[in-house]
Amino acid sequence: MYGYIVCNKAQLTEEEAKRYEKVYCGLCRNLKKRFGQMERLSLTYDLTFLILFLSSLYEPEEKEEDFRCGIHPLQKRMGVENRFTEYASDMTILLTYYKCQDDWEDDHNHVMRWYGNHLGKLFWEISEKYPRQSRAVKESIAELSEIEKACAANPDRAVNASGKMLADIFVYDTDFWSKSLWSFGFELGRFIYLMDASMDYPKDIKANHYNPLIRMNRKPEEMEPILKMTMGKAMEIFEKLPLVQDVNLLRNILYGGVWQKYYGKWRGKEKTDG
Repeated sequence: MYGYIVCNKAQLTEEEAKRYEKVYCGLCRNLKKRFGQMERLSLTYDLTFLILFLSSLYEPEEKEEDFRCGIHPLQKRMGVENRFTEYASDMTILLTYYKCQDDWEDDHNHVMRWYGNHLGKLFWEISEKYPRQSRAVKESIAELSEIEKACAANPDRAVNASGKMLADIFVYDTDFWSKSLWSFGFELGRFIYLMDASMDYPKDIKANHYNPLIRMNRKPEEMEPILKMTMGKAMEIFEKLPLVQDVNLLRNILYGGVWQKYYGKWRGKEKTDG
């Protein structure tokens, strides 16, 4: 994921903000405990959302502990972990590895190539542990690469490929909720791809990179209705799930947090760019 699935801290209660940070710190600590210090570089708030979301649905037992953090050494941190913390930790490595490979192919980023090689052994172990998720990410990235290299005329292919990648990440196990979770992840993945394309539009135009907005004949400041429609489909599924724990925090992220970067960069431009 790309750093869009975050909370709007200004709209959280003090209790919700503390809960958010505890789950984030739990994920960070899990990465360090199980994999190592360098693997914490893969940490994102996006996967914190995954923990909160799956935990709200399945309500697993949680463990809360305080600990010392090398990044914040002056005071103890509090972390919350459950079985979805470990799952999100594994998915963090899986997604980061493929992102490193993608960044190397696209931009010949030597740092990302080195980091991808560093994650290689862990990646193969996690791929064997979660073959369905690994296969979905691999196939989706390969499809996206093919579409982008061919500059395919139909942008829906690229958007849907991104959706399929995230869909399987949200399906933790095959059970009663699998279909709803897959559909939610699919719509969220489509939203993230379109959001990222909107944010990267100026850079992609300058570098002559593929961007679906070009094929859609739209500028990023014109994308809000399409983005809202895509997120609306995800929210229809979300609101039908029996979520109670952290539901206000989850709504804060999905109704507000996901829009912060877009509004900060593009809102109002459609009225001023003549």
